[in-house]
Amino acid sequence: MKRPSTPVSPQPVRRGFSLVELLVVVAIIAVLIGMLLPAIQSARESARRSSCQGKLKQVAMAVLMYEQSQGRLPMAADVKTPPTACGDCYNPWHEAGLSSTTAANEQGTSWMLGILPFIDETTVANQWNRQTNVRGNAALAQTDIASFYCPSRRAGIRQDNDDQRNLLDAGWLGGGTDYGGCHGRFDGFDPLVATERPFLQQADAAGSTGQRRGVFVPKAAVATAAIRDGLSNTLLIGELQRLRPIPGGAAVVETDHRQSQDGWAVGGVATLFVTSVSPAGHAGGINNGFFQSPGSEHRGGAFFAMADGSVHWIGEEIDAGSNQSVFALLGSMSDGQIASLAANQ
Repeated sequence: MKRPSTPVSPQPVRRGFSLVELLVVVAIIAVLIGMLLPAIQSARESARRSSCQGKLKQVAMAVLMYEQSQGRLPMAADVKTPPTACGDCYNPWHEAGLSSTTAANEQGTSWMLGILPFIDETTVANQWNRQTNVRGNAALAQTDIASFYCPSRRAGIRQDNDDQRNLLDAGWLGGGTDYGGCHGRFDGFDPLVATERPFLQQADAAGSTGQRRGVFVPKAAVATAAIRDGLSNTLLIGELQRLRPIPGGAAVVETDHRQSQDGWAVGGVATLFVTSVSPAGHAGGINNGFFQSPGSEHRGGAFFAMADGSVHWIGEEIDAGSNQSVFALLGSMSDGQIASLAANQ
């Protein structure tokens, strides 16, 4: 007997996304990514800022440990040549870059060389030949020291950004710094010498007796006891701008005034900043595009360490419009005009 056949149920028809539905899904994913990316980028920058703050703290503590060890802060620059015709000027950039065969009595080194043992860079410090200058120690001077780089800007010399052109030798590929010491609240450097820029020792061009000097002085050592305006009211170190001339620019404010120097080993503007309003017409403050002033790659301000070792964020909105403003006064250590950072935050 033949069995009756079982009816076969029709298979359901599988239906894929239509083109419109696919486009809607892609659009939703794109919107979600667009919403998430700023948050991710913000979190990354927050981490980089925290790292930068920690590095600045490390450098500040190294400076203070140096002072405890030596009884004085490191001098801004070790220069041998006498003051130049511009007045009370030394030229550390020139001295640092002399041929090593003729630099037996020249140095041109910065305060950062002295603190290397206190940031676990004893090997570089011990190998440095102190009988010659920076160029004579070129291999060591090109050493990238992680503690001297702000992660928001870079982890080393960026050739695609022409960083190497700010170094003592454009052929060098390392040895930059994003931090520098406070030289004071006066016009600390000669902006009219495009390639070498001597800076003024202790006094400013108007003949100050040095009351406006900062804690880092060339050819002199400052003890913390000399910081009479108060350790918590005096800038020690901070972040530096790293400027390149504006392409195609012709005016001095677009060229010479925007030319940074770089290199932790080199004394002068490469490792120092001032807090004053420039007589050349540049505003004071932070991130102002003027090679003497401090600044950072952070949005809206920069980190600074005070002479007591504390690290603070200072926003671009701080009063900096004159040489009697809060930011300017924080740069001088013993003029009796005390500005409190805490009261302006």
